[in-house]
Amino acid sequence: MKAICLVKQVPALGSIEFDEETKSLKREGVPLELNEYDRYAVQYARQLADEVVVMTMGPPQAEEALREALGLGADRAIHLSDRVFALADTIGTSRTLALAIRKEGADLVLCGRKALDSETWQVPSQVAAFLGWPHSISSSALERSGDGLRLTRETDFGHDVYEAELPLVVSVGRPPEDAPTRSGGDEIVVWQATDLVDDLRPNDKRFGQTGSPTRVLAVRDARPERAGIRAESAQEAASRVRELLADRAPEESSWDKPEHIADEPGASYDCWTVCELVDGRHRRVSLELIARSRNLAGKLGGRAVALLIGHDLDGAMQEAARHGAEVVYTVDDPALADYHPELWAEVLRRVLAEHLPRVVLVPATGRGRDYGPRAAGDLELGMTADCVGVDIAKAGRLLQQKPAYGGNIVSVILGATTPQLATVLPRMYEPLQPRDFDTEIRRLDLGALPEPKVRLVERKRDCASYELDEKDVVVGVGPTVQPDVLAAIEATDAALAGTREACAAGLVEPTRQVGLLGRPVAPRLYVGIGVGDDLEPWGGVVKARVIVSVGEETPDEVDVSVSGDARELLPILLDSIRSPG
Repeated sequence: MKAICLVKQVPALGSIEFDEETKSLKREGVPLELNEYDRYAVQYARQLADEVVVMTMGPPQAEEALREALGLGADRAIHLSDRVFALADTIGTSRTLALAIRKEGADLVLCGRKALDSETWQVPSQVAAFLGWPHSISSSALERSGDGLRLTRETDFGHDVYEAELPLVVSVGRPPEDAPTRSGGDEIVVWQATDLVDDLRPNDKRFGQTGSPTRVLAVRDARPERAGIRAESAQEAASRVRELLADRAPEESSWDKPEHIADEPGASYDCWTVCELVDGRHRRVSLELIARSRNLAGKLGGRAVALLIGHDLDGAMQEAARHGAEVVYTVDDPALADYHPELWAEVLRRVLAEHLPRVVLVPATGRGRDYGPRAAGDLELGMTADCVGVDIAKAGRLLQQKPAYGGNIVSVILGATTPQLATVLPRMYEPLQPRDFDTEIRRLDLGALPEPKVRLVERKRDCASYELDEKDVVVGVGPTVQPDVLAAIEATDAALAGTREACAAGLVEPTRQVGLLGRPVAPRLYVGIGVGDDLEPWGGVVKARVIVSVGEETPDEVDVSVSGDARELLPILLDSIRSPG
């Protein structure tokens, strides 16, 4: 088996600074390192494959990431370096990488789950789209099975186990349990655009910014202002939290739609939301995006459209209507009763190709980060990942605010293709208060669905980590938390999260890991107990409205810190959100 690992060099955690004069990230003198998730990919490749080739795309200094990967045991390295490749978005990057993979040849492509600098989850599935291969993301375990692989994938509900034949693209989110080191090679070859195509043209639309359907309009410092209060008691901490919660109450969504944004309105366009369900009911993020779609649809002069994918959707149709959907499209098929990424991606691809919606919002969930980018890659449509805000510009284009480093830096992005696609993080908007609403229902017949190439063999619903997006309060714990504190947290209505170390110690399920190396959360109140002052776990809660740290060591990026017995502090702190006034 031959494997290619796609790797990236990123700034070291904690070294990012924003230059207020140039309105850009400071690059000079910033230490760089191999993206942590890509390290996992190389380690897995070394276990699985007979030959391992690492590949990166970037400027000359990106060679250091390749040398680090060679030190992990890779046999050879390929450096895609050409000015023609510069300023590519995920579609432009994925197209170039796919050309290079085809030239080199491989049975398996392994990637990290995301790039830590840009919070991009899209490249693995979009590389697979350009190759025409199946893919699997967020794998936590891989092993050879006959001529293929057996994959365990982390989900928002637990773990799914798949089997797949090769060729295959896989992204990994956990290191292997056993990662023996061995000496690798030292050969690095540099490929330019002319090594990938024979007919390179000026402003070639296959590469770089010219071949990218999205553009960065601006980059801004989005670090929220934190109160930095050191409380002397639980009562003082709770009082300050109540004040902050009242001051930072979320803006309610309105049933009233804004006027058409154009000075001289012409055509009208709808705004669509792909909805996700849990046990037949909408996830909170779906209702949030339906509410936001009403606002965007008003500015486009159109309607808010909800797209439901699944089986037995009658109850979900009514719920979408009561939360603001003016039109509900359903794709109802017994084959869609259980989620399968290939089927959902194919459904979305067909809907996009046949109906050409103007704007489509997709939840930035474990599922949405899978089927959304794959459908966009299949159609070569621009998509911005993990947005913290979406709006409509005067020209009727979708303005997307994309975070980096947990949300401390935000890029404003505009897409050039239609449909315009974005995945949006949970809890960026508020759902509408439900009311009876006259909604148009349309059932779509997309024809027979294909047989998936990646076969689901087991589904373990062993962790409801989606609750981290549903609850108003999240309590995160560090590795030194005691069992009685965990029991006290679980007895509350708060969602439990953990740092990387707490999850590694088995205190919290790995799918509940919060941080730059885990997942982001944005509750109204986040309470960290024994988390310490390492920036990595706190980077996952940047968008929380109020942050409290319980413990002696706390970072500057919190609102209230307090010391004491967590078992006594916790009920007093959590009571503050029940009585914000």
